[in-house]
Amino acid sequence: MQILNLSSLNQNNWMPDFFKRYNEEINQALKDEINDRLNPIYETHKYYMGFDNNQDPAEKSVGKRLRPSLVMLSSDAVDGDHEVALLIATALEYVHNFSLIHDDLEDRDKIRHHKPTIWTIWGDSAAIISGNGMLKIADNIMGKLADVNNIDPSFVLKLQIEMASSYLKMMEGQYFDIAYESVSTISMSEYLNMIELKTGALIESAMYLGSITKNFPSGNHVVSSQMKSIGHELGRVYQIRDDMLGVWGTKATGKPVGADLIRKKKSLPIIHALNNPSREIRTKIRRFFSTEIIEGNDVENILNIMDRIGTYQYCQSLAQVHWNKANAIISGMDLKNDFVNDLKELGEFLLTRKL
Repeated sequence: MQILNLSSLNQNNWMPDFFKRYNEEINQALKDEINDRLNPIYETHKYYMGFDNNQDPAEKSVGKRLRPSLVMLSSDAVDGDHEVALLIATALEYVHNFSLIHDDLEDRDKIRHHKPTIWTIWGDSAAIISGNGMLKIADNIMGKLADVNNIDPSFVLKLQIEMASSYLKMMEGQYFDIAYESVSTISMSEYLNMIELKTGALIESAMYLGSITKNFPSGNHVVSSQMKSIGHELGRVYQIRDDMLGVWGTKATGKPVGADLIRKKKSLPIIHALNNPSREIRTKIRRFFSTEIIEGNDVENILNIMDRIGTYQYCQSLAQVHWNKANAIISGMDLKNDFVNDLKELGEFLLTRKL
């Protein structure tokens, strides 16, 4: 099998500087929501979020905190209300982790962030309850917005509706993702619709919610619309790259090469192969996916086919197209140069990330 030339991509597990800017404050806000909760269910949350004091330090991965960082960045970019932004950011991260706990269970994934997942330790039922608990914590946090000084109750309701709408869309996308596993093939338009919901909804919402925290409830509708559009495109970039990592893997993700192939997941690389103009290629891929188990030799054979038809290059070029759209919006915005640079650095990170 030909070795792909990735020299043009970022080889380091770097992250944009603004993640560090917000990381400590976000983590503290997340901890504050569960530190004083005594029911054992919250021990699963502390473990999953990386806040368990009894946990091996090597396993205390807390993820990228991408979505809450986007809320804070988009709020600061418009001189938004910091207190409101932090509450939204904290709630959104709990929503995201609720979805991950349930994703792990649905996909039977045993490892997340290099450590065992909730269902593998506490069982299926506890994982369902744990995820549901996180979602209700998020709702509780959004309720605290009503206590912010000088905030209009109608604006609080608007924020709560937007948050609820975003995670409902995420659930709709997850339903499609699961349903597509049992069909022989799906179209590219069906795939893009699915990722706009499953992944894009929270990223788009993060950018939008942060950007409307200035002069609420009026704000700058042009800027908030632009931020939402940027989030829309970055959500696609994020998921496309995630799909690539699920097939080709990296040490940073902890995923082995071919992980999504073994799971028969209809991710972008598989969709590209299944929709190849060559009937011979389509037949071969479908034959592999019709077997009861996809094993090591099968994975290598599928990767060889993808290599011949340029699947990796196709996926990366599609991610580039969506980043170019986001970049064009960013370049046309009336923002301070520091925030323009932050957003552009974010796009380059998402386009080349290995974790």
